[in-house]
Amino acid sequence: MKKRMLSALLCIAMTAVMVMGCGSGGNSDSGDAEGVVDEDAEVSDALVEELKGMVPDQDYSDYTIGFCGMTLNNEYHIIVANAVQQSCKALGINVEIQAGSQHQSVEEQLTIIENYISQGVDGIILVPAASEGLISALQECKNADIPVINLDTKLDDNTLETLGEDIPFYGTDNYKGGQLVGEEVAEMYPDGCKTAILRGVQGQTNDDDRYNGFLDKAGDVVDLIAEQHADWETDQAYTAIQNIIQANPDLEVIYCENDLMGIGAYQAVEEAGLTDQIKIFSYDGVTEGLQYVIDGKFVSTCAQQPVEMGKLGVANMAKIFAGEEAESYIDTGCELVTSDNAQEVLDMTNQYTAEISPTN
Repeated sequence: MKKRMLSALLCIAMTAVMVMGCGSGGNSDSGDAEGVVDEDAEVSDALVEELKGMVPDQDYSDYTIGFCGMTLNNEYHIIVANAVQQSCKALGINVEIQAGSQHQSVEEQLTIIENYISQGVDGIILVPAASEGLISALQECKNADIPVINLDTKLDDNTLETLGEDIPFYGTDNYKGGQLVGEEVAEMYPDGCKTAILRGVQGQTNDDDRYNGFLDKAGDVVDLIAEQHADWETDQAYTAIQNIIQANPDLEVIYCENDLMGIGAYQAVEEAGLTDQIKIFSYDGVTEGLQYVIDGKFVSTCAQQPVEMGKLGVANMAKIFAGEEAESYIDTGCELVTSDNAQEVLDMTNQYTAEISPTN
């Protein structure tokens, strides 16, 4: 398609973890806002060398990728988007980045994908807001011969079966990540512990895998007294834990399936004066969550590799542009972050959080 740099307007809310007031009642939203990818941000020579070493040697400047994120109201997803943007820039690929306003914004994603198709992008990189529900847009991509690569949250098998094709997926083995957290809880509480679990968006594979993996390793020691879907959101988690503590004042452990919910949970625990009694185990590894580990507010967080997801998504889309096959599945890995390694992981993560500029 004709060479051009598409605008990178993002329909998002102000990034919660960058601007959140932690004493404000746990609300992760700060009102409607727009942000833009900083296209003037420097791309390191190391990243250029790394990306060019992953793809066929050719000119990619006539290609455009449309990135459709789950949301940009979450630093984790900003890091994925940033990695995609920087990787595209390293290879000279044009990129447009858009996302839903909330984690479960399926309807917005349908519109975004349909717009990309009408614009004639050459490929779409997708972080779905739901593991199912995007079938109509994906069918349109197939009909238009626009390749799709799936990052972070895997499309469900029924969707892929209906489409009649495999869509490459690169992301965390969230079941394994849940196991890492479960193993730590089991080790710390061999005699058992009264536990609550804050879950993500119901129906997403990430939610189910993090939940089931945790119980696989900790199920024999935890007394699961409460669980609730808080949709990955800080404010919902804050309210949920307030209610759970009121009904269960002897609560000992909270497992939060992402850091934003962990932040809301900690606020509720702190307000109840129970930080010595109730310990929080989290998941994701965004900068605020890592800082909470450093400060002793979280016991740990299971850190994913959103930067690798973004790089791999762009590199494999470039392979498709060059007439090669993309890798069908890549486990991008995860690691348990404790006070021993939190600062090191935080320093690396910060490199991919400063180049997105949210504006009111």
